[in-house]
Amino acid sequence: MRYYLNDSGGWLTVSGDAEAFSVVPAGYREVSEAEYQEAAGVILLQPPTEGVHGAGEAP
Repeated sequence: MRYYLNDSGGWLTVSGDAEAFSVVPAGYREVSEAEYQEAAGVILLQPPTEGVHGAGEAP
C-alpha cells in the first residue's frame, strides 16, 4: 500500500499494482502509513482480549 497526502487536505491510497497508477495527481506527496493515518483521521482500535468483559463474562 502506498499513501499520499495533499497540502490542501486531500488524501489518497494506492493498493495492488502501483505501476498501473503511474501518475500521482499534482500536489500529492508520498508519506508513511503513520503520517497518512494521522492526517486522514484513521483511528485504530485493538480488539478486546479474553477476560475483559468478553467470552460471556459479566462486567
